[in-house]
Amino acid sequence: LAMLSVRRMKNIGFGFWPRASEWKIGALYFAAFMPVAAAASWATGFTHPHLRYASWEKASLVGIATFFGILWVVALGEEFFFRGLLQQWIARWLHSDWGGLLLASLLFGSVHLWYRSFPNWRILPIAALLGLFCGLAFRQARSIRASMVTHALTVTAWRIFFS
Repeated sequence: LAMLSVRRMKNIGFGFWPRASEWKIGALYFAAFMPVAAAASWATGFTHPHLRYASWEKASLVGIATFFGILWVVALGEEFFFRGLLQQWIARWLHSDWGGLLLASLLFGSVHLWYRSFPNWRILPIAALLGLFCGLAFRQARSIRASMVTHALTVTAWRIFFS
């Protein structure tokens, strides 16, 4: 709240409900990320695909609940910080949009080292790659809402098909 109201940060695109174009951009970057994530997961031995729920009804209900929970709780905060603030600040400091994108993505990956057990090195490349795709969605839409969609779709797919 302080960053939005006191510091008046611009070009964040903060909001709880994505516009139609942001849904589309977020979904496209999610679709592009999935084969990359599958290859990285296979290469690192991070996870193997399996259906977590026996019935599609339960998987669908859990998927919808997970998606909106991740969208409004986890992705909103993480995307605001990593894309809305860090990516833009680093890009200004380095005088390079690509440098800001890459460094923010690496930092995003590194904060996930604590997932399940520390240090979980297998998640680092996958989370950093997700950060890259979320950052690209943010750059295209100029809004964290698009990167929130990419992030939430990825976590939802992971929880239904891989965890």
